[in-house]
Amino acid sequence: MGTRQPVVRKRGVRLVSHSTNVSTEGITCPAVSPRLTEWVPELLDKLRPQTERTIREYPTTDPWHTSSQILAETLPAWQRTDNPWTDDVAEAVAYTRAITTLALTYGDGPTKTRSPYHQRRHADLTDTVTSIGTGRGPVNADLGALAKGPVALHRELDDQPRALTLLLDGDAWTSLTDRRTGVRALAATAVLADGFDVRLVASPRVHRHLLKRYPDWGECHLSLTASRERSPHTDHAQTVETAWKAIRDLDTEPGKRRVLGNLNIAYARSYRDLGNDHAIDVADGTISRYVLNLEARDVVTIDRRGQQNSVHLTDLGNLAVKQCLDDNYDLVHPDQRQLGKSLTATPQESTSTVSPRRGGEKTPSPEEWVATTGNPDKNSEYVQWLTDAKNAPTHLHERFSTVAHDNAVTLVDDQPEPFEDGRVAYLSHTNNETLVVLQWGGPLATLGRLAGALLSEKALSKILTPSRLGQNFNRLHENTDHDTARLLRRGHQVGWYSDTETTYGAWRERITTVRDRLLTQVAKLTHSDDTAARSDLFEDLHGLIASATQLYHAASIDLTTTIRLPDTDALARNTTQLQDLSTFLAKTVPKQSVYGIHAGYRMLFEERPAKLARRLPYEVEPDTQMDLTMSWVLAGPTVTELADQITTALEAELTDVREAIADGTEHAPPLEIPVVNGTTYPAIRRAIEKIAMTHDVQWTPREKQRLVRRCLRSFSPADTHRACPYDVVESLLRALNETHSPTPADVERTAATLSARRFRPDLTPTATKLYATLLRAEEPLGRTELLEQAGVSASSYDRRIHDVRELDQIQPVQVNGHRRWVATPKASFTPPAATNAPPLLAHRQPNLPHRVVRSHSDVWTRRRTVHAYTALFTTTQMTRHTTLPVKSYRQFDQHSSLLASQIPTTQSRPPEPTTSTLHSKQRGETQ
Repeated sequence: MGTRQPVVRKRGVRLVSHSTNVSTEGITCPAVSPRLTEWVPELLDKLRPQTERTIREYPTTDPWHTSSQILAETLPAWQRTDNPWTDDVAEAVAYTRAITTLALTYGDGPTKTRSPYHQRRHADLTDTVTSIGTGRGPVNADLGALAKGPVALHRELDDQPRALTLLLDGDAWTSLTDRRTGVRALAATAVLADGFDVRLVASPRVHRHLLKRYPDWGECHLSLTASRERSPHTDHAQTVETAWKAIRDLDTEPGKRRVLGNLNIAYARSYRDLGNDHAIDVADGTISRYVLNLEARDVVTIDRRGQQNSVHLTDLGNLAVKQCLDDNYDLVHPDQRQLGKSLTATPQESTSTVSPRRGGEKTPSPEEWVATTGNPDKNSEYVQWLTDAKNAPTHLHERFSTVAHDNAVTLVDDQPEPFEDGRVAYLSHTNNETLVVLQWGGPLATLGRLAGALLSEKALSKILTPSRLGQNFNRLHENTDHDTARLLRRGHQVGWYSDTETTYGAWRERITTVRDRLLTQVAKLTHSDDTAARSDLFEDLHGLIASATQLYHAASIDLTTTIRLPDTDALARNTTQLQDLSTFLAKTVPKQSVYGIHAGYRMLFEERPAKLARRLPYEVEPDTQMDLTMSWVLAGPTVTELADQITTALEAELTDVREAIADGTEHAPPLEIPVVNGTTYPAIRRAIEKIAMTHDVQWTPREKQRLVRRCLRSFSPADTHRACPYDVVESLLRALNETHSPTPADVERTAATLSARRFRPDLTPTATKLYATLLRAEEPLGRTELLEQAGVSASSYDRRIHDVRELDQIQPVQVNGHRRWVATPKASFTPPAATNAPPLLAHRQPNLPHRVVRSHSDVWTRRRTVHAYTALFTTTQMTRHTTLPVKSYRQFDQHSSLLASQIPTTQSRPPEPTTSTLHSKQRGETQ
């Protein structure tokens, strides 16, 4: 047998046996048993001299200063005061202080020559160093302390990984009765592998035992290469069967399955966020243990570099969640799923997780999916995730988000299916965007649904988390030296946030109590005649929603709410219902506004002296205006025809600014709200450009114009040049699944896969089916094939084939003497290089693409002004703390410059309406 040769050291776990050529150099720990308290202290004691030598290489000799420098590298956020230390952080800090003191104060000299005090202190420091992570350390922390202490120290400070050789005690491992003890010991080896080259010495018998009793750990660390050597960073093919093997024994571990199912591959979640996630429902102290177990299975990766550990799915874990867990986090063997190819496409990145709603094997259309809400009184939920259940249509989040225009009210003519239960609201989110989709149910019910979604347990668990907001909300304005509580209360005007609710936990408890109380009142008062009680409830709901949207905005989350109106014709015919919708928008949309750190509604419309006194001073920059904290989309069959009523209602509300602003005594930035027609040529082109940017598609301007024309032709009703943007987005995304740079013909072919009532609504249903069938066909089709594939009768075919053959792309061909029909891309003229190509002109629009409603004249924003209440604050102090905008506001050229010459700005109050108008500053029932 040849001599074992040293190999290049790399972090990870590898097996050393008679069949390997890996040496047993470095620190050796014999008789390693499954009880980690029996060998981890010995290992750390042997590691201590090397750790001390590493520390002595620091230029400073003061133990406290040196340990602080080390902690800055191993735990960068250890000095932050916004988050309390966990046990593993506290024990890791104690370890670093102790090992640094041993290295720089006591050195290698004998301890017997020292005083009794120093002998006792040396013994205590040594005990701290050798007991970390064993559950017997200073604060009884678990393996997280081992990861943040010695493992992090050597990972950050060693030039190359140190070798640790562990000689497994075969008898102890094979005779172990409690499997959980062995799992914890093997998890310790995985933790050590993050900073060291861990080499396990095991006989073939012990090796076989490990693979049999701990198959997931063995598969991850020992059994993936022929030589039985493995680094956790080794790339290997991840199969569904491997994923199933990794989690198949979690059938009796529902908590671990819930943790796994609520993780994401695209971004990490902190342990604190997992502990606050109502969908997981696991005690904070249990999260770490569960995650370590999942890490040993190679389904999650832990980032231990920060003050708070964070975790995300590995590729194997992502596969396990997608293929081996159902919507209720139960194990399902992949063979039982029988998924078609349409369900295996990669879903959009960074979207929210698991919607425990529906089963089924067939992929529904987006409309069918959204409409199938289930019954909240039975087994469904009032707030549900829009995306990422196992049979959800892909790109559903992008379908809704692309259509919305920022800082505007977008009107979209669509054919939305009515919800099974209109009380349900949907929620979806990415890292910086949140969508709410709900159905109109009247002003009070809709406000309740919106409030319930924005502050739902799902939103608080996945979006407004402690990691995003900060334990004391200090993550919202990190780049300022402002008092966060003061900014939120007097700047953003966040309600239900007193001095006793400045921590995340206290605020969450308070806000959920308020939410539940108001939603209970919504159920009681929706159909009530108690005007006073309804008025108070409207006021509270508006305050709750405005507080929520200010928090989303401060956390840099873009908000969009889509309100679906399945029957706009009936609504338009009912004067009362139309007035309710218009007033709802007029009262609700302006309240979701902000200027820097200042709530816009309080700046412009508030008249109550007590409320006005509780504001921060502000500075108005020239040529700026307010932002909306939430964009809006209204979708219904003829909702664009309601633009005049909606615009009129918004004008009446926005021009009714506070008297001091109206007469010029007080200056404030204006609030502009564009009302956008989302079906026009410019809107369709914008959607195409947004998708091109998101998916990095290099369409030329001319190609984009042809795409717009093709989409308008595919989705416009007869005698119009308007298209539903949802259909455009869906067709483009389907085409992008087939090719990275689809042509207009490719997009039309995927558009033909939509329902007959959506594709080519200008044709009869039979003609649409025939045309769509020809577009999707790979070869010419004759009468018999068309009858079979299109699913039409012979008589319908004979009546409508003439309409189809009149279309530009349909051509007759002869195949073996028989006439067939084929769809061919229409040839396009390419001008010679020496000539200029004629421009492709857009269709003429009978109406402007959007109209802008403005609160008041912007003449005062042309010069810098400062507003302060000297009775409460000194100008010098508060200017420094509050006048710097935390988030940039809009310039005027976004909407107003385009239409300035075409749209008059309303500067005077409109005439009194003939019917009574509800106003938020009047008593009586208000919105």
